[in-house]
Amino acid sequence: MNATPLVSPEPLPSVDALIGGLAQHGFSVQANGVPPDVARSLINYISRVGADAFHEATVGRGEEQQQNRFVRRDRIHWIDERNPELACWQDWTESLRLEVNRRLFLGLFSFESHLAHYRSGDFYRTHVDAFRGEANRIVSLVCYLNENWSEDDGGELVLYTDLGPVVVAPAYGTVAMFLSEEIPHEVKPARRDRFSITGWFRLNTSSPDRVDPPR
Repeated sequence: MNATPLVSPEPLPSVDALIGGLAQHGFSVQANGVPPDVARSLINYISRVGADAFHEATVGRGEEQQQNRFVRRDRIHWIDERNPELACWQDWTESLRLEVNRRLFLGLFSFESHLAHYRSGDFYRTHVDAFRGEANRIVSLVCYLNENWSEDDGGELVLYTDLGPVVVAPAYGTVAMFLSEEIPHEVKPARRDRFSITGWFRLNTSSPDRVDPPR
């Protein structure tokens, strides 16, 4: 598989690079896109909560929610956005939400996120980040937290874009942002423990008879 090298070079500011790629291509990938203090706070949090805080991921929502190890085998930990330990993450994603709205007029209303742990052999087959019958996830954001990651470690994110497949190594500090409903993607099997945080900027689709939950 050939990768399309669209990792934004320095010294473009992280936010400018991310939003520019999203506007032009529907996706953006940037090395060293996570502010160092944000990445370190996430790693420290993972170390503190430990493996027991992660649980087997599911597919679907509501009555259709189920574990399906043919589709995905990662373990996840949902982020409580009120947790003061993760104020750096909350502040950064909120500033990103506001800037995307200002520049692209997407009307993003809220943000939800979870940490993901892929053990050796874990994967996530091709999918889109949208639930059937719903259209509230608009922009996906993935940030990688793996120091000293090598090509032999696997675990690549593959974005299937109109420009061809874009292969993203889950190296420390790398950020991928893409349109949730328009970019199918998968995670190739990892060969060592692989950590990331994934979030979604959302619209508010509440109605008089239904409150749109954050997740």
